[in-house]
Amino acid sequence: MLKRLASTPGFHFAFIGAALYLTQAWWAPAPVRPRGVDVVVRQIAISPAILDGLRRSFRETAARDPNGEELEALVRDHADSEILYREALARGLDKGDRSVKWRLVQKMQFLGEAGAEDTTDEAAREALYREALTLGLDRDDLVIRRLLIEKMRLLIKLGAVREGPTDDELRRYYETTAEAYRQPARVSLHHVFLSADQRGDRLEEDAAALLARIRDPSMTPAAAVRLGDVFPLGHELRGSSEHNLSKLLGPGFAGAAIGLSPNAWHGPIPSAYGLHLVWVDQRWESSLPSLDAVRAQVLQRYLAERRDAELEKAMVRLREQYRVEIVRGPAASGEPN
Repeated sequence: MLKRLASTPGFHFAFIGAALYLTQAWWAPAPVRPRGVDVVVRQIAISPAILDGLRRSFRETAARDPNGEELEALVRDHADSEILYREALARGLDKGDRSVKWRLVQKMQFLGEAGAEDTTDEAAREALYREALTLGLDRDDLVIRRLLIEKMRLLIKLGAVREGPTDDELRRYYETTAEAYRQPARVSLHHVFLSADQRGDRLEEDAAALLARIRDPSMTPAAAVRLGDVFPLGHELRGSSEHNLSKLLGPGFAGAAIGLSPNAWHGPIPSAYGLHLVWVDQRWESSLPSLDAVRAQVLQRYLAERRDAELEKAMVRLREQYRVEIVRGPAASGEPN
């Protein structure tokens, strides 16, 4: 049920909308601590059960147990999530949150509580929400926990970076990351297809004979393709990169076709389906776009990197306020120091 609810589109839209709406209202930089005032350090206990759960999750993904270094990383990630969850609660991000409310109403409906049948009525929904809070259904709920952790991350990111870069800053950033926006070489082509299944042992002989025939200057590419076999994906490919060609006809065909010169017949070029005689109509070399052409993508990447960096800085400050303790126990053998 948790997986089904978490994958519901309405759940995600409600979460994102609520997070963006509350960004300005709830996020503020951490206050400056006066000199001589100690930070109140809170404790995060990593129990044997939590350690076993981390190992089990890793084992399900990697099909092996984590080594010492990997287990330490898992513990750090768990502690960071716990910090973000507690900070979200401390800021009251769960109060009146539409996503949390939606989740709790759904839980009440699942439990078959009175009034849960009609969740379209706002008054009924509010009553169910209040009853769920009274019952403590929001505590230890994995969906709500993950929602609040992600909201806290989002609020830190959006609150820390409020202004975009200047034109000069964005241009300098683009110059250092330009290769990420390079446009690949592309070709537009016609191809005559000869099916390996249909032609069998005659495949190469038929391809050589057909290539000689279509090289007649009076033969147009459109007329030539009709002399071959039917190809389900079509006989004309427009503006295709090597990556696109590879998905359609395999890497061997793509690697050969992308470098062919225009206005001539080439081949035969093999694919997983048979042989192809290829006419390149036009070829575009790989090129770097101007900043103006990709400004939106560059700005998005710039802001994402800055926000990720600010999130890490905020996490460094928050980690100073918590102490992670490994609780010793019989089930916690091999735990990190």
